[in-house]
Amino acid sequence: MPDLSVPPVARYDGPIVDAHVHIKPPERMRQFLRMAEAYGVGTYMGIADLDTVAACRAALPGRVVGIARPTFEDIADTAGCRRRVLTLLGRAVDEQDVRGVKFWFKPQFNASSGLYWDDARLDFVFDFMVEHRLVALIHIADPDIWFHRVYSDTARFGTKADAYGQLERRMRRHPGLLVQAAHLGGDPEHLDHLEALLADHANLHFDLSATKWVARELSAKPEQAREFVIRHADRLLWGSDLVVARQADMTFDDYATRYYVHRHLWEGTGRLLSPIEDADAGRPVMVAGLELPLDVLGSIYARNAERLYRIRAAPCPGSGRGAPRPSEG
Repeated sequence: MPDLSVPPVARYDGPIVDAHVHIKPPERMRQFLRMAEAYGVGTYMGIADLDTVAACRAALPGRVVGIARPTFEDIADTAGCRRRVLTLLGRAVDEQDVRGVKFWFKPQFNASSGLYWDDARLDFVFDFMVEHRLVALIHIADPDIWFHRVYSDTARFGTKADAYGQLERRMRRHPGLLVQAAHLGGDPEHLDHLEALLADHANLHFDLSATKWVARELSAKPEQAREFVIRHADRLLWGSDLVVARQADMTFDDYATRYYVHRHLWEGTGRLLSPIEDADAGRPVMVAGLELPLDVLGSIYARNAERLYRIRAAPCPGSGRGAPRPSEG
């Protein structure tokens, strides 16, 4: 295991926003924060219940921006579901200045619930979000290999291509909706597909989270990946998808493996052996350093999140890293 106490490379020294992280109450955040600050990260788009968002905002003023997490298990009671979800979102906006809403509409959820993102019964959610300029953070698809191993029953799960119908139909129905599709839109295997989605939907953005998956697939085609990121540098947000305290005994190194891989992937050169076990790869993964230009790094690490979420990226405590800038848009 390499020394994970510091990044493997740190060409970029400006502010960094983790635009996709699952937070917990402050007393469970300490080890994660110690690691994140060692890697220069000062701001967190935190996915959590409203009580956790409130507690983290109070404990870490100016550093946590909430992303609400509604559920739709009672969608059959359309009126009741509408009242419950709009009450939640109203509180989220009014009490906690929440800037986004997390949706988990991957094939597993679609198959078990029978609910799809373009279901007309959900229109009220997106009407509210467009009115209040909330960003939809959506997990829409999983790795190609899962469609061979986990979702091989296409009668139940559909194909990977089928998963994107609900995404595109929703964006066409609500063209003003701002969308952050997680994990490079759920399709880092097929950058040509991502190009087409970006071309067709002006308000669509991708985040770069799901470290194992994204690093594995981009490292398989580093030249194409580098060109894609540079070409779409204004539509990509960096994020980790780390789940704080997923296990009770998580250590600094447990958290740091993800940030370590990301810093090399975006800033480094050559190949670095990933410290993350990756069962989907079937072999050790050598992460390719894409050596992105500094202006591109500034966009994906901070500026795009500032613009999309209308926030200021906080400097990392104690690091002397980049000062906050006025928000855009």
